[in-house]
Amino acid sequence: MPIRLYNLNFSNEREFCRRVKTITGYAPKNVNIYHLAFQHSSIHNSVHMNNERLELLGDAVIDLVIADFLFKKYPYKSEGFLTEMRSKIVSREQLNRVAIKIGLAEMMKIRKGGADLSKSSVLGNALEALVGAIYVDYNYDKANSFFMNKILKPHFDVIDLEGTVVNFKSKIIEWAQKHGKDAKFDMLEEKEHKGKKQYRMGLLIDNALIAENMDYSKKRAEQKAAEMACKLLGIHAE
Repeated sequence: MPIRLYNLNFSNEREFCRRVKTITGYAPKNVNIYHLAFQHSSIHNSVHMNNERLELLGDAVIDLVIADFLFKKYPYKSEGFLTEMRSKIVSREQLNRVAIKIGLAEMMKIRKGGADLSKSSVLGNALEALVGAIYVDYNYDKANSFFMNKILKPHFDVIDLEGTVVNFKSKIIEWAQKHGKDAKFDMLEEKEHKGKKQYRMGLLIDNALIAENMDYSKKRAEQKAAEMACKLLGIHAE
């Protein structure tokens, strides 16, 4: 039986479009692109039948939106500060939290057992895919407006984040030095994915692999691996 490209939680197309407009503020022009944004790869692993390509696009759009926002908000802050702030905003934990709040769990089409929505990055990825869908359906300005006005401003306290920005790599290095351990990052894998290079970076403590993560940026993959290690080792951010 062919897989239908729409969410089975909605009885008709009109209801789906109404929900998309409620979340985004925009009525879909090409409704199929929004169906695709909520189609998990557990339903179909074809690149044209799941949301992974839109996720990649949305991730890039969000990075630009946030970088532009932070660049203007903090005209005298260093590149390192801006990078940490951006990482804090787009962390899996933050994006998953916001995705749940705006109701994306009800929009997802995912095979039973395909992923645990409460513990995985599925919803955060869907939020990125939704931004990508708005970009494709409308343009960058609409995608920018959606993320700024529907996501960043109502769901993030930037001033609070400023006080809690953490360089997880630094935390790990400080912890290792304090406990007489050797901490280093190694590239475990490099591969092509959808026309771009991905890097799997691992954090090793005394040559034992503690955490790993993959990203299109080596630095971001290291930062994510370090964040995972901080949680695992109980290293708390002051």
